Amino acid sequence: MNYTNKNITVFGLARSGIAAARKLVSLGAKVTVTEIKTASDIDEAVLKEFHDLGVDLELGGHSPKSIVAADLIVVSPGVHLDIPVLEEAANKGIPIISEIELAYQIIKIPIIAVTGTNGKTTTTTLIGEFLKAGGKKAAVVGNIGIPLIGVDDTSFDYIVAEISSYQLETIVEFRPWISLLLNIQPDHLERHKTMEYYIQQKARIFINQMGDDYLIYNQDDAHVSETVKKAKAQLRGFSKSNPEIITLSPAEIRIPGRHNLENALAAAQAAYLCGVDKKTVAEVLRSFPGVEHRIEFVSKIKGVEFYNDSKATNPDSSRVALDTFCGRKIILILGGKDKGVSLDALAQKVKEGVKAVILMGEASARFERSLREIGFSSIHRTGSMEEAVKKSFSLAEMDEVVLLSPACASFDMFSNYEERGRAFKEAVKELQINN
Repeated sequence: MNYTNKNITVFGLARSGIAAARKLVSLGAKVTVTEIKTASDIDEAVLKEFHDLGVDLELGGHSPKSIVAADLIVVSPGVHLDIPVLEEAANKGIPIISEIELAYQIIKIPIIAVTGTNGKTTTTTLIGEFLKAGGKKAAVVGNIGIPLIGVDDTSFDYIVAEISSYQLETIVEFRPWISLLLNIQPDHLERHKTMEYYIQQKARIFINQMGDDYLIYNQDDAHVSETVKKAKAQLRGFSKSNPEIITLSPAEIRIPGRHNLENALAAAQAAYLCGVDKKTVAEVLRSFPGVEHRIEFVSKIKGVEFYNDSKATNPDSSRVALDTFCGRKIILILGGKDKGVSLDALAQKVKEGVKAVILMGEASARFERSLREIGFSSIHRTGSMEEAVKKSFSLAEMDEVVLLSPACASFDMFSNYEERGRAFKEAVKELQINN
């Protein structure tokens, strides 16, 4: 598509919206950005930049006037498609696409796209590490730092992108050379409403792939194994029961947890398709420390270990984190913005191996009800991260673990899971200074 002099409206002024607007201006489009936040909540440097670029800004809400002359709408992942102005645009036949679709229409080098309920960030990062160690130039993007649309593809051999179900909702032609579908567990039902619809959105990662593309998938996940049957791409399965595709034993993988064996197997398959040898993959797995906010060791204070798992934004992810510390006593910090998914399996896991639960955030009441219903009563409510950390430490004893693994989104108290994780680490740092 030729974007010169096209009227394009970007919904949302977070990272992907900002990057999309910049790219569209550079391509000669007439850009309008509409954002629900007011000017006081937006970085002044961004406002000045867009003013200088000639971008029209509508702040404080999305009104119909933002789409009156639009030839195309680009939506940020956090913008729900059922808001009235977008429904009106759809009824008028105005194309609505995601930032990753816009990026795909511009990018000329192979894209490796990773999705799944859990493990996306670790797997995406690992693929990037494998490629770099193998002498390839790889950009690691998407939900990790730089949006896909922000990449200068002239500088790289491959782009490795973490992709969410929100972004896949509004793709049209997006077609990665390699797609990875790691797992599908209940998540984001407050937006997708049903598990069936959520699965459909995850499956869109391979919907446009053809016979010369590849789909790497988790053979141990029933939802995934059923979903990939309709794929046209070449299938490459992985399974914890068959770890031979990596040449080291699972015990040699530095990042802890059985789930990280799955992430390693998936990432290794992608690396091999790009020409990275097995020796290089093994070397990286022996040294890769993991990603920030995912079962990240923070500190040890008077024999108590603190781990930051802020990226656990759903119950299944928190259950995986608890498995990592199987056999050890855990003080678990839970809670945040409720996603409306079942808490039963997590509650049972808590009952089996958690010493005490510290609750915070708007989901506290539902978590407490779920835990008390199965007979777990060591529950403490707190109003801040600092209070939660202090309470956890007061309950912990030598060789026990304090684990922040919220099982919820962060938006009730924080801008994102990164801010929540940093708040936890700062609270632990203060605790260490005072002890």
